[in-house]
Amino acid sequence: MGSEYRLDDLARHAGVASTTVRLYRTKGLLAPPRLEGRTGWYDDSHLSRLRLIARLQGEGYSLAGIANLLEQWEHGRSLDAVIGIEAELDALLGDVHAIVLDPVELLERFPDGSMTPDVLQRAASLGLAQPTDDGKIRVADRRFLETGAALAHLGIPLDVILDEWEGLVVHTDDIAARFVGLFETYLAPADWRAGLDTERARELAQTLGRLQATARQVLAAALDASVARLGRERLGELVEQ
Repeated sequence: MGSEYRLDDLARHAGVASTTVRLYRTKGLLAPPRLEGRTGWYDDSHLSRLRLIARLQGEGYSLAGIANLLEQWEHGRSLDAVIGIEAELDALLGDVHAIVLDPVELLERFPDGSMTPDVLQRAASLGLAQPTDDGKIRVADRRFLETGAALAHLGIPLDVILDEWEGLVVHTDDIAARFVGLFETYLAPADWRAGLDTERARELAQTLGRLQATARQVLAAALDASVARLGRERLGELVEQ
């Protein structure tokens, strides 16, 4: 049997406010919990659904649009089948672990005075950090927080870090498009756009997940080599000067 969560625990694992979970239930985006007396128990299927909703919102979908998308997705399929594919997508997009912090906790991660309201507002516009309904800050991926704080403590201003992030996303989108192109050309069946049964969809999600892991390794190795090469060249120039 998988994990079960009370409402507040589920919200914390999903990186959302408890009121948001209630809102999704009200709008029919989230199945009701299993009731045990007066206590509602949620499971991993609810957690996968919350993470999927968060990602769809990150792509610009409204709640109404997400509801329509999920309704079409579920049409003609059992709930178990839909949950299974959600779990595969969650695994595929895994390593994306949101974290919710009090504003004071967020400020403490960075050098004094560096996290200004303007910087936080820009981070929100880039989808890196968003205020929650209960006054906290939801960071979309804890790695953003860890790397941003590390760069800031090295002495790089936060507005410059955000400039670099914005520019980097352009390149990573291009790289991702190349790998997805390989997936569509060589790994997906020719008629996959016409529709897939549940089992085939799961298999393709797993294949894409393996491709993602390989792409991550290739990109890390290429970046290491490029930084080493360019770093040596630049340091050599400085030494000569």
